[in-house]
Parts: sequence; structure tokens; C-alpha cells
Amino acid sequence: MAWELFRRDAAGATEMIGVDGESLDMAPIAGLPLACEITIDAPSTMPEFIGPAEMSIESITTRLGGRIVGTRRTATRLRTLVYLPDDEHASRFTELPLPARASVSVAPTIDPDWQLFDGVRPLDMEQQSMADLRVMADLHAAGDVGGVRPIDHVIHGVDDDRVGALASAVASIGFTVDAPIDGTLVVWNRADPADLTSDSWTVRLISERHGGTYAGWSCATIRDEPAAKQKKEKRSKKGWFGRR
Repeated sequence: MAWELFRRDAAGATEMIGVDGESLDMAPIAGLPLACEITIDAPSTMPEFIGPAEMSIESITTRLGGRIVGTRRTATRLRTLVYLPDDEHASRFTELPLPARASVSVAPTIDPDWQLFDGVRPLDMEQQSMADLRVMADLHAAGDVGGVRPIDHVIHGVDDDRVGALASAVASIGFTVDAPIDGTLVVWNRADPADLTSDSWTVRLISERHGGTYAGWSCATIRDEPAAKQKKEKRSKKGWFGRR
């Protein structure tokens, strides 16, 4: 299962949405007409608190021949959306191992068209958040410890007569633009990759408005090493077009 993550601003809280990437392409899946939303309310939804309950959901779903297609997580609530062949044993989800002061509710619904799945599909800026979190996962796997550093955003396919206008647009919001090469622009600023979707989404919108294709971003990995061993990436602010 290719699990993808993205952030969503919900009423009063930010949700971390998890979605089964394969189901995004395959939905609706024949033979799984029953949607079952399992909601856990707890003092915390960190793995050390509700990890056993999440493992139990996975185990029950597998035994029932179903599929976990999405999760919606806040600090105190986890909603898990499962699709099953039928509702014969859906009540098993009420028997999860829960920590103190936690509760679970189970809501089965006949949903052969998977309409409830739309609630965990990424839309617009959420699609960019999903792409950003993939890069963050790679950084984390490489031992990155976080922090501000130069972030390169790459834009392809810009016509020569539109490069200047695009460069002006991104420079006006604080980016520096390197000299274009064969219709490709690299625009950059200093930022923390942990909180980048506002920047990446804005650059993407500007790119598309000027006929370009936003290809994503990259940055150097910062590891927890002695300062003398750190390889610092230096970038001049005097780009081809940008802050001088």
C-alpha cells in the first residue's frame, strides 16, 4: 500500500490526512461496497497512545478482506476509513484495545460508489502538500534535522517571451531567480522545508499562470554533525532576477 500524507485546515484544527495512493487510482473497488468509519477520541493520537488500536484496525481489516483507504488525524481524534465486502463483522472494530479515557465509535454505510472516499482525496493545495511531504520524508530518512536553508524550486517549459514576466512575479514575493537555461528556471529563497507548502503552492500557481510547469523543490540535507564538519551551502542573493 503506497501511503500518502497531506495537511488540511479543518474547523478549529489542522488535520493530517493519510490516503492509500493505490486507491486514488483504483476507486471504487468492486467487491468492497461497505464503508466503515472508525473514530477514536483520545487524549492524544500519538502512536505511543493509540498504536495498539491502529494495529488492531489493520489486523481486523485484513481478516475481513477489506482495505484501509484513508485516515484523518488531529491531536485528539483519529478517523479511519475502511471498505469491507459486507457489514457482517464490522462490529469487531468496537473491541479495539484503547488507552484510558479513550472511546471508539463505528459507522458502517453502504457506499458502492465510494463517495465517502472523496473526504480524504487531496484537492488543489492539498496535492502540493502531499508532494512536499514526500520530499520531507526523504529528508528525514537521510538524517535531516530541520532548519532554514536555501530551497530551490524548478519550473520547466517557460517560453522565452514569458520568462521575464514570470521572473518578475516570483521576485516580487521574495524569491531570487537564477538565469534561465533552455526554458527552465530555478527560483529560490531561504525557508524551512517543514513549512513550505504555502511557498511551493504559490510558485506553482505563478508558474502555471505564465505557461510553465512546476517540477517541485529540493534542498541540501542538514545533519546533526559538529559545526566544523557541516557543509554549508552558500547562495548569492544577487540572482539573475530578484532581490539585489
